[in-house]
Amino acid sequence: MIGPVETLENGVTVHQVTDDGAPKSNIYCEFPWCPPDSSGFVFVRRTPGGKWEYVLCRFGTWEKQPLGAGTACTMAGGRFYFRRDSAAGEPELVRADLSSGRMETLDVPPQALAEGGLCLSADERYRVYSRALSFSPQRFGITVVDMRTGQREVVLEDPYLCNTHLQFDRGRDCRVLVQHNRGCRFSPAGRCELLCGSEGCTLFILDIPGGRVVPLQVGPPHTVTCSGHETWLGRSGEVLLTLNLTADYDLGKGPIMAVKPGQAARPVCPPREMNHIGVPDCGRLFCADAFRPDEIIIGSPATGRAAVVCPARASYKRGTPDSHPHAYLSPDLRWVVFNSDRTGAIEIYAASVPAAMAAGLL
Repeated sequence: MIGPVETLENGVTVHQVTDDGAPKSNIYCEFPWCPPDSSGFVFVRRTPGGKWEYVLCRFGTWEKQPLGAGTACTMAGGRFYFRRDSAAGEPELVRADLSSGRMETLDVPPQALAEGGLCLSADERYRVYSRALSFSPQRFGITVVDMRTGQREVVLEDPYLCNTHLQFDRGRDCRVLVQHNRGCRFSPAGRCELLCGSEGCTLFILDIPGGRVVPLQVGPPHTVTCSGHETWLGRSGEVLLTLNLTADYDLGKGPIMAVKPGQAARPVCPPREMNHIGVPDCGRLFCADAFRPDEIIIGSPATGRAAVVCPARASYKRGTPDSHPHAYLSPDLRWVVFNSDRTGAIEIYAASVPAAMAAGLL
């Protein structure tokens, strides 16, 4: 059923947005998959033919517009991008204006899109991605691609860059946030045997295109290990993250922290302990979710105030990442988009955030 499914005492109404039962995801929640005017959002679903299709959905009406099938996607500078195969079988880059629904294919050398993820700078100049270089010895590398020339260069090699979650600074195109799973271990055949060792997960900033590493004071010895859920705090140059108080990465959670280079991490909205976290570009509020207690919250990094929006009623089924809510907040602070399998199938939901709730946190 598409439409309202739950109205809570705090004034929030939860809407079910999809009901077709097809495999789908609201896409991971580090930033909102919305245009700056918050007219809609993008989700991904698997077609009957087995392809992953990106779909634009309008808030309130839940009208849907398929954008096309692709192999990777991102948001950069308020625009949506995805990589697909051309009629000639070569990779091409599509840019979509989510406010109008208009799409165009960019003139990019095919070799600039040849492998890896789609972490793109807002000016469309650089793409970065990570990949395994060798498993005997264990080495991973971060590659910078010049989107004008197609030139690719590995600017950093390290044995523990297995799960980097690369993100360009939304305020400065010359910096990328990198997750560092210290102590991870892979077999010579490439099978992951340990995602993160006792050294703990930390974060650093990588200068682009030069490759200079700037460490952040999170993870041992500064704090307990990072959870692996982090994002830029809007355009502020600060990073927002959650820590992990348990080794169980599926269900784990911990304090919310903010950190910038050269400074100790500061607690945000204590004593809240959350898991996944996302921030719109304004950086005024963040959104986070947790399994136990089952709740999605929004909070202010400046005032330290937070409020529960709604329960996700999601199972967090082990081995099924899209059964996690992965909740994010729209740029206008009016909607929270999340996954839930409350009906038995993973569907997309949107919770309306009362203006008074958001204003009361600022």
